[in-house]
Amino acid sequence: MSERKIVDWFTMNGKHVPIYEGESKQDAVNRSIVNDNEDKKSAQISKNKAQADNLNKDAKIKALKAEYENTKGLIAKARIQRKIDMLESNWQGTEEEYIAHKHKQAEEEKAKREKEYEERQQAERKAKEEKEAKKKAELERELATQPEHKVEQFKIVQATNPMNDDYHVGIRKPSDIKTWEEAIKNPDSFAWGDFSKEDAEKALKSGKIIIYSSYPIKNGVFVSTSYAQSEQYAGGKGKKVYSKVVPLEDVAWIDGDEGQFAKLRKG
Repeated sequence: MSERKIVDWFTMNGKHVPIYEGESKQDAVNRSIVNDNEDKKSAQISKNKAQADNLNKDAKIKALKAEYENTKGLIAKARIQRKIDMLESNWQGTEEEYIAHKHKQAEEEKAKREKEYEERQQAERKAKEEKEAKKKAELERELATQPEHKVEQFKIVQATNPMNDDYHVGIRKPSDIKTWEEAIKNPDSFAWGDFSKEDAEKALKSGKIIIYSSYPIKNGVFVSTSYAQSEQYAGGKGKKVYSKVVPLEDVAWIDGDEGQFAKLRKG
């Protein structure tokens, strides 16, 4: 059967209606009205069926939930719960098909999680490698440009007591080392109360200073200008604190309060 030829169009109730060859406009109007009524009737039937199906589904779910509460066996309860899930998800296939579908879904979700985990791991490894490469390049630049005594003290610290984290106070590169004159300019220094800026200025003039530590003083050990700080690090009041009078340049200073012992001279 050949398609009917459209010869014109008109608008009715906001809808474009065609006029076919051999058809009057009134015929087209009547046809559109009949079609609209059929569409409305079909839609109402579908709506009524859906409402009935929902009522039926709700009743089934309610009955299954009651059965679930009265069932003791784990396997039997799991089977009832599966039927409830099938109804709630409007599953149209068999129970066996639903089991296969859920198994496939679980496998896909597992594969997705594993892929996301691996991608995160790769991103973290890449970020770590980039960070390490950046630190290495920065250190190489500093070893080539920082003053010789700071470079040598840094090598002593690295060989005896290196900093392997990113959060504790310490020396991680040559530029972290300060001369005493640089260190005492730090506004956060001299916070412990038993060694002042005036004491620091006196030490600068004399070229020597008393340092303290909770450990025997040797290369790499953290030392302080504050007895109180070292006593606290040793475990509290009355604990053993070691002391030594040293030239200012024998310490790789971090600030006016502390540094790491790094004696360059022999003897």
